[in-house]
Amino acid sequence: MSRMTSNNKQESLILGSNELIMLLNELFIDSNTKFSISDCLYGLKLFDINLGDKIEITIRTRLNDIQQQYRAISNQLMEEYPNRVQYFDVFVKSGFFFESYRKEFEETLEKIENINILEGDMLSALAFDTNLYYDQVFTQFSKILRRTYKKSKYPINFLVSEGVRKELLTYEAKYKNEDIEVLKFDCAEPSLIEEFWNQNKLNARIKHLAHTDYLKSLDNVYSKLVQEDITIKDADMDTKIIEGFVKEIRQQRIRLYLFSQDKDFISRARGIRNITPIYLEKIPYSELKDKITCSWEKFTRFLYILAITFGALSLQFREIENMHLHGIWKGKGLNDWENENVKLSSSNLILKKVEKDYSILRNLKLEEVD
Repeated sequence: MSRMTSNNKQESLILGSNELIMLLNELFIDSNTKFSISDCLYGLKLFDINLGDKIEITIRTRLNDIQQQYRAISNQLMEEYPNRVQYFDVFVKSGFFFESYRKEFEETLEKIENINILEGDMLSALAFDTNLYYDQVFTQFSKILRRTYKKSKYPINFLVSEGVRKELLTYEAKYKNEDIEVLKFDCAEPSLIEEFWNQNKLNARIKHLAHTDYLKSLDNVYSKLVQEDITIKDADMDTKIIEGFVKEIRQQRIRLYLFSQDKDFISRARGIRNITPIYLEKIPYSELKDKITCSWEKFTRFLYILAITFGALSLQFREIENMHLHGIWKGKGLNDWENENVKLSSSNLILKKVEKDYSILRNLKLEEVD
């Protein structure tokens, strides 16, 4: 966490997304349990929030609503406004539908647990196609690993494709002065757009988020980077990724459980010796209901993904001053991406309480280390 004070006496705090629990806790203690969330681009009231033992999210801007607003955006700016797909993906990336995939992962882990090398069983590894990193599936999968194995590194072998990495690394596009001026003229909250300077544009943010999920699969399990098959000419990346895995598992004599949401990718992987392709069907729009109940932990993840997608949000309260939650801001760096940080800004005194909570927590952690 870091603290800043702006010229208009607004306090700013930079917190890890999981540390937003401290904000929710202070709001709950002060009985500020109801608020709404609006975005800085469209200026739409997206959700009403009610804090309790669980968090209730009432969707005020539905998928069709945001698509209607999106169609009214000029062609010049369309790439910087989230559309219906990107809005729906916020819920997917936040883990609201991960239960649909839980069975496949738990059954695969059970198979791995039952391997007996002395009886001739092959060692096994897992691998993901690119689309799963976009949907933050490793972040959700790691929760199963944490409950099963308690501490990382989790004893799972993971093959990570260099081809996937190359598909995720193209997030160079950033807002320049002229981009900011055009966006400010069109958007709902121009003052918040000032914070976008030299930060990733929308599509680049989405790739950056996926790359962060990819990096977790390198850090939290026993992983190995596998080169895609560059000897294949005039083939698409999917073919090169699969053939790279084939070479690796033959060399290492292991079985690979290969997960993807791409039907064509899965079809290409079928029939290959010692590869078990597992298809995870994309979540349909119809799964999104008007009211959602979730844990506090999941809600902080939701706030983080939402802030990254829209760039900045406004948290609006009935009896206290509003707050802004920034997914990108001037000076946001690589460390902020890797730590999944957000910035809170407001003249609301509750930020000082959150800062105090953080200081206490930090001191407790230091005492544990000593």
